[in-house]
Amino acid sequence: MQDRLQAMQIFMRVAELQSFTQASVSLGLSKTHVSNVVAQFETFLGARLLQRTTRTVRLTQDGQSCYERCKSLLAEFQELESLFQLQAEQVSGGSESICLQALPVT
Repeated sequence: MQDRLQAMQIFMRVAELQSFTQASVSLGLSKTHVSNVVAQFETFLGARLLQRTTRTVRLTQDGQSCYERCKSLLAEFQELESLFQLQAEQVSGGSESICLQALPVT
């Protein structure tokens, strides 16, 4: 699942910057890796998401639909993560105020 989330994030960054090179720099990844991940994501989905030329990268119609859906899914996933991180912080923060009596040693 992490691979698909990463693929969505990489695809979205390429789409936003309209450049594999700029996306790779901003993500701290090699251009080859970014290109391979996007190509594998397209293969997995069975759709061409980006129209590539030597000078431009543009979303296809399927790519635009995928971009919008990925944006929503990643936002929901981040919200889910935040929800449980907040709960974990509240639980760990609240445990400091709990006093337990020692059990007798037998």
